[in-house]
Amino acid sequence: MDFEFFRDLTGVCRARFSMGHEAFGQWLTDEVTPAEASALLAQIRRLEARQDEEFRRVYAEFTLLLSRDDAELAAHSLAFEGDQLEEGMAYYDDELFAGCGLDDLARVLEQWRAFIQA
Repeated sequence: MDFEFFRDLTGVCRARFSMGHEAFGQWLTDEVTPAEASALLAQIRRLEARQDEEFRRVYAEFTLLLSRDDAELAAHSLAFEGDQLEEGMAYYDDELFAGCGLDDLARVLEQWRAFIQA
């Protein structure tokens, strides 16, 4: 999983991730403050210590699900109803769902927290 952190022209901290992990970039940019990153890192430590089996947090645009090994991030907009597509068409949802190992997410959160506090 490749990523970069940068400040846009207005000075806002942004995250950009490689294909298949783009959702993490939007989630970090829009929803993860230093305090939230710290809280998630503490929760990751609880999972790694086997104090919890699973953790779920609902954000404005995404839901994060952590297990003892993995992290999954899914946009709320993935929950659509009905068969609204013509035959042969598919939804493009690569930017709406991402997963990674729990250790990878911890590394990203530590680096993101350091970047936005700098």
